[in-house]
Amino acid sequence: MKTTIYYFTGTGNSLKLAKDLSEKLNESELVPIAKVWEDDHHASSSENVGLVFPLYYAGLPKIVYDFLTKIDLAKSNYFFTVVTYAGDINTTPLLQIETILNSKSKTLSAGYYVLMPNNYILGYDIHSEERQKEYFEKANKIISEIGKAVEKNDVNLDKDIFKKRRIKSEKFNKNFRDTVYESDKSFYAEESCTSCGICANVCPVNNIALIEDKPQWKHKCQQCLACINFCPEKCIQFGDKTVKTQRYHHPEIEVKDLINQKN
Repeated sequence: MKTTIYYFTGTGNSLKLAKDLSEKLNESELVPIAKVWEDDHHASSSENVGLVFPLYYAGLPKIVYDFLTKIDLAKSNYFFTVVTYAGDINTTPLLQIETILNSKSKTLSAGYYVLMPNNYILGYDIHSEERQKEYFEKANKIISEIGKAVEKNDVNLDKDIFKKRRIKSEKFNKNFRDTVYESDKSFYAEESCTSCGICANVCPVNNIALIEDKPQWKHKCQQCLACINFCPEKCIQFGDKTVKTQRYHHPEIEVKDLINQKN
């Protein structure tokens, strides 16, 4: 039974899990949301559909929310999601997905959370390499279990969880989605910028252009932080929030992997 895994990634955590999960399924394909989210019409032809993405502001990234709202899922019947996170979690992203699926006469069957190293460096520093290694080892085991469950079309959600709405979290996430495009006004490149263009190349929504050899943000930001975390000179900053923080991307995910999710 074919499974299509749609993923969104900024610094590689979700892409790594999506790749690992795909390898554990008998027949699957990986589709980057960044490649198809603006298509006038995109339809899934798979019986099973998975979503792998990071938790953003207690819920869905805007790009994931918008994509899921638009996609044609008429031919799909089993839906699951894997949410990567580095801190507190709640049921809001599952509720959001369930609500959107319900509008398409579908329902979410299974939801999983996987703890991964912090990449949200806007004021929070990254985890130590030792802690990162611990997270990776645990994630590998969890993905193996998820793979077995998806192969059996397991259902792990008690629908009663959707009756306990997290109103504050939903409003918090909606406010993020409503304002995230303009959040890139705080990004800038220091004088040490070498005009290598990596920031523009890794941006999943082509939100960065080099103007007079310096990156300029075009106000369609998803706040994935790929630009700041993949900058080889560590010269991109977000106001004064990142001056003292280190940078992170998954050690097995390279610049070319981020570029490929758009092609």
